[in-house]
Amino acid sequence: MGSRPTVGVGNGRPSARSPLGERAVPGASQASAGGRAFGLDPRWTVTLVVLVLAALALGGAALGGVFADGSHMPATPTSAAKYGGLPSWLPKPKHLVNQVLTASAAHPALAIQGNSVDVQFPHGHVLATAVGPETPEQGKFPVPATSPCTFIVTFARATGQVALNPSSFTLVDERGHVRHPRVSAIDGGPAPRTVRPGQTVSLRLYDVIPTGDGGLEWTPSGRRALVAWDFNVEID
Repeated sequence: MGSRPTVGVGNGRPSARSPLGERAVPGASQASAGGRAFGLDPRWTVTLVVLVLAALALGGAALGGVFADGSHMPATPTSAAKYGGLPSWLPKPKHLVNQVLTASAAHPALAIQGNSVDVQFPHGHVLATAVGPETPEQGKFPVPATSPCTFIVTFARATGQVALNPSSFTLVDERGHVRHPRVSAIDGGPAPRTVRPGQTVSLRLYDVIPTGDGGLEWTPSGRRALVAWDFNVEID
């Protein structure tokens, strides 16, 4: 039977056979022998370990990592601190909620829901505030074409008697259709017909309106609205 060839190492003398069936290098560590057994040169193994450690260190620096002794590395500043800010290209609202505007026959006012408007008449003035719409279908999917909407219009600080005719309130939907809402007192009873000095009167307006933009108009006299409040019917 022929003899197995041996591997010459160092001074040419064969070394002892390793448990894996190879001849081990005299003085070499078992880790080196294991690296060769899996097909990796020890030098490449060390290089790979160094690269992995460097990558972990860079990742920790970017994310605010933790050192081996427990100390923290400060995170690199990012633009995340600005998250949640409105983009600069968005249009700015013309009026702020709770801003008081002034309206008269010569200068009607266009407000947004939540604005109070000082409506002036020849015999006095009254402060009118509209909020809404309130819709009962929030989160409904698919989005309905129309939705029941409720508005609350409050009149206060009158300096003279002001007529509150239900027919003087109209809603203009996104399609340009003029609608006449059902007008009642805040508790659902008959709507008050006047607001007197020292009184605060709230009216509830109700109608079914197409989803989208619209306007609530009050025309206490004549054919021209003295004040209109923009609104949006959203179901989301």
